[in-house]
Amino acid sequence: MSLIRKRVEVPEERLMIRKAEPRDAKKIIECMQSVMDERIYFVSEYYLYTERGEQERLRNPDDLTLVAAIGDKIPGVLTLQRGVYKKNRHTANLGIAVMNGYRHQGIGSDLIREALRWSDQNGIKKVNLEVFSTNVNAIEAYRKIGFIQEGARKSQFIINGEYVDDILMTYWIDPKLS
Repeated sequence: MSLIRKRVEVPEERLMIRKAEPRDAKKIIECMQSVMDERIYFVSEYYLYTERGEQERLRNPDDLTLVAAIGDKIPGVLTLQRGVYKKNRHTANLGIAVMNGYRHQGIGSDLIREALRWSDQNGIKKVNLEVFSTNVNAIEAYRKIGFIQEGARKSQFIINGEYVDDILMTYWIDPKLS
């Protein structure tokens, strides 16, 4: 599984979307923490896994972690966590982080499309995500891919002193179920 495309800004570098490997753990943590440090895209402010814990997490065959790799950099990470119970194994929760300076270049969309292909091949019928209502660029990108809003939890968070809604979005791998 890998999707390769040239980057317009730096033609000699190639972006590769690939399944994460245990050796990527440190750079995955750096990417995630970099986005968390901005304090506006994630609920958590600190990535909770150690390098060893991240390596173990990556070995779980039920979940998927994709990285966007440019040379030796990993500026984008996507996680897909399958439902753990028999009753929700047909669903997965998606999380994504793209570092500042690499956004608005299609990296997130490429990661998501690859995750949706993997979901289809692995019996997942419904992919869910949560996004802050203030993250309008992400919401628009998700809609362009085909996610729909299923709900909202009003004033679920306070970011920079403002109440922010939690938007619940879904992509139906099998549209007959929607």
